[in-house]
Amino acid sequence: MIAEVDRQAQAVGLATGGAFAQSLSVFVGGGRSANGISTTTNGSVEVDLSTSTVDAKSLGLKGVQAQGIDTVDIGTGSAGTSVQSIVRNSTNLASTAVSGFTNFYFQGPGFSDGERIKVAVSLSGITNADNLVENINAAIDAAGKASSQEATSFQNAGIRAMVATNATGQKSIGFTSASAAFQVAAGDRLANALLGNVTSNSNPTGRTLGNLVLTSANASPSGTLFGATGAGTVTFRFQGANLTSPVDIAIAVTATTTIDQAMVALSSAVDSNDSLEAAGITALTASPGSPMIFGSARGEKFEVLTSGDVNNLFNLGSYQGSTGAGGTFDYSTITGSAGTFAAATESLEFSIGGGPKAALFVTPTAATIAGATTALNAAFASNVQTAAAGLVATNDGTAITIASTNGTLFRLNSVGSTNILGFNDRGGAQATGAADTSETQTAGTEIHYFASGGAQQSGLLSFSAIRNGDDDQTITVTATDPAGAEQSLAVVLRNDSGLRNAGTVDEAINAINTALQQSNNATLRQIVAVKGKSTATGPEGIRFLSTLDSFQVGIGTNGGGTGIGSQGTVVTAVTVGTGATASITSQGAAENAVAALGEAIAKLGTAQAVVGRGQNQFTYAVNLAQSQLTNLAASESRIRDADLAEEAASLTKAQILLQAGIAALSQANSAPEQVLSLLRG
Repeated sequence: MIAEVDRQAQAVGLATGGAFAQSLSVFVGGGRSANGISTTTNGSVEVDLSTSTVDAKSLGLKGVQAQGIDTVDIGTGSAGTSVQSIVRNSTNLASTAVSGFTNFYFQGPGFSDGERIKVAVSLSGITNADNLVENINAAIDAAGKASSQEATSFQNAGIRAMVATNATGQKSIGFTSASAAFQVAAGDRLANALLGNVTSNSNPTGRTLGNLVLTSANASPSGTLFGATGAGTVTFRFQGANLTSPVDIAIAVTATTTIDQAMVALSSAVDSNDSLEAAGITALTASPGSPMIFGSARGEKFEVLTSGDVNNLFNLGSYQGSTGAGGTFDYSTITGSAGTFAAATESLEFSIGGGPKAALFVTPTAATIAGATTALNAAFASNVQTAAAGLVATNDGTAITIASTNGTLFRLNSVGSTNILGFNDRGGAQATGAADTSETQTAGTEIHYFASGGAQQSGLLSFSAIRNGDDDQTITVTATDPAGAEQSLAVVLRNDSGLRNAGTVDEAINAINTALQQSNNATLRQIVAVKGKSTATGPEGIRFLSTLDSFQVGIGTNGGGTGIGSQGTVVTAVTVGTGATASITSQGAAENAVAALGEAIAKLGTAQAVVGRGQNQFTYAVNLAQSQLTNLAASESRIRDADLAEEAASLTKAQILLQAGIAALSQANSAPEQVLSLLRG
């Protein structure tokens, strides 16, 4: 049936891309130029059929499908991975955030990134794949009814769960949509198992989604005081894990605050932060004398950075805030105090744009502030990272200021307890800065992103954080609308003091999707950028999805080669995988098929109405033109007859006047003769 629908749509020219599936302008005549509008335009009829296509895809009978791993059988015939085995597994149940519910996360056009949709599926009554699908669809319906713009977009996407059966009879979970490309991901181990990510075909335990960030060294021992040099504010920055912008947790400490008290405050602040909770990030271990451990319950990569802990009690490094032990997390300019400016070596570390440290060893050639400034600038110029960041040192005769000429954000760490360059003065005392040691990420988790097949997709594009203010990158998304016109949008990715939207892959994806949705362009709003991985332990990249027939992504270049990879190329999306069609392979599928047919009939009726309206417009225009021609001919005939009669009357009048004139002249001519006759007599 679906093939026949497509054939007939092509035959009448109303398939997607068909001859009549566009805005048509037909000249029927009868127009006159007026008010700047040409005769041709005034004599034309416009009919827009660009949104009145009637192929199976347009009618919602054919769409896209995201499917779990189809080689893992969750049907009742499975010996080890049936739905019932999965939902009763104690490890799977322990991973759920709320008892009795498992979570799936959906992303698509209008509901992505920080606004992705969580679908909380009740586990009540689930014994097989069919009633699992019923519960999922009920949860999808509930999520779509929430009072938010994102929920409405999700509802309009029309995503439905279904049971897919492969050629060997194995069953798996799938999700379909007739109109929107999307991605689905597990939110816990139970959902991961239902999508086929199980330990083995005989073990229903879902693969772990946990990802950990550990400090590489122990925090200070219990009872350690921050002291006078460490008093201020320690800022912890969390980024990644689907956070669309950095989340800063500020911990105020005094000279008498102990590391124990600070750890308690940190754990409480992290666990009570709404953004971190939504991202699934928690403080797992924050104990004195032990490494700090932060976790992501959904397996996404993230970072934890600090500033303001100038004595390194947390052991994440002693980078300074903008005012030393306080102020903003990072900055594009910082001013020190009066240093000793001795002709001795000072060790400074810089984190450029949140990146790994750039270590500099600066030795003033003369024991003066001028000599220290000269030595700093020489060190900046010789280091690739600081040179690209545009770091320059100046002085006012008392203190040195370090600033970025291109707006790059950075952090400074003065290693050791000396104060040669003036960046380690704490009211006459010096903090003991420690060399930065990177955090440790766990190896990564199994891939748990499932993108809709049958949709147009770009390949997985690599991403590296933009660090420098001069490394702006322009991403251009281009697609053709139903009328055949090219639509295009440029998005600038950057990371500087003016705007930060590309410090992580999550920030970049959010910037792109926000620009697409805010373009108010109906074509471009059908494209979405999502996160993906090519391997379990590989880096996270960006993939573009859409149900459009085609689209392209132009990837700009920058000096640092950072941002989205494949720079200087245009990536053309291609159809990946197979989509979904209405089927009756199960009761749930049959119910969905009936609903789809009902919607298709309604859409067909709408298309027929547009075509009918166009036919009426053409008929009216042709009849009007014919009437105008008939009236014009009749008028011309009447005008001709009237003109002939008028000329005949004028001729008669002229003849009479001529005869009267002749008579008058004859009379006038005879009058003198009569006078002469009288005189003769």
